[in-house]
Amino acid sequence: MTDERTDARGGLGIACSNLRMHYGKTQALDGLDLAVEPGVAMGLVGRNGAGKSTLFRILLGMELPDAGTVKRLPRQLDDRSFLARTGYVPDQLSVYDWMTVGSAIEYVGKLQPRFDSRWSDTLVVDLGLDRTKKVTALSRGMQARLAFVLGLSHRPELLLLDEPLLGVDAVSHDAIPAILARMRSEIGSAMLVASHSLGDLARFTDRIAFMEAGRVVEECATDDLVSQTKRLVLRPEPVAFALPPETIHVTKADGAIVVTVRDFTGDLLERVRATLPNGSIDVIDLTIAEACTDRMRAMEVRA
Repeated sequence: MTDERTDARGGLGIACSNLRMHYGKTQALDGLDLAVEPGVAMGLVGRNGAGKSTLFRILLGMELPDAGTVKRLPRQLDDRSFLARTGYVPDQLSVYDWMTVGSAIEYVGKLQPRFDSRWSDTLVVDLGLDRTKKVTALSRGMQARLAFVLGLSHRPELLLLDEPLLGVDAVSHDAIPAILARMRSEIGSAMLVASHSLGDLARFTDRIAFMEAGRVVEECATDDLVSQTKRLVLRPEPVAFALPPETIHVTKADGAIVVTVRDFTGDLLERVRATLPNGSIDVIDLTIAEACTDRMRAMEVRA
């Protein structure tokens, strides 16, 4: 019996529960919970060392966690079938250094039972790759293009993307999101995207999860992240001020206190106003990059 969510959304998904992983005394994952439903694009944001790469290795079966579970949707898939329908785009391609672009694609085609040569040819053309070039001779942006061809040529239903736009040029920066959008539209592919390109996440994710010290500390819809994260500029700087529980980050600037809050509502604003009867409050809208950056700054303070 197939999973109803797979029938409805048309692809694969994963659900991680209480994942824990140690490397010696270093705790890479500390009770991580994360679900990517079929058809959903999830962005993954966190400082270096938050555990993103460890999570990818576990999802790909390259490592086994010390504790916790990874459930697959649909659940009846064995390891081989699941991996055959999963695409991985790493941030580096060193394993193919000795090959040409064409030989690397042929090599992956022989290993991948669902390899679609016609779709692969389309990707090569759309991304402007030269099959005769050595992988070591490619620029960082060209290597990123090749990584997409190698990871997506079998039309996967689940995409695991590790810094997919790192170092790409302007052409790739537009072409790659278009390819991902096409796969979501035509195949219903789900995605888990780890990226420091915060502004780009708004272009191809439905939800964003924030990782800190091996855990997901916050998850929200991408649209809500932008619409419900605000900066409150309090002037003059209050002598004593009780921060609201929705506070993400606090800083001082030009005789004012700047408070970034989540879940912004009129009620929150009125609560803050009640504590500052003689002050003024300016409400500043944020971009997705600014909303994510303030969360990252808060993580650095806690670290």
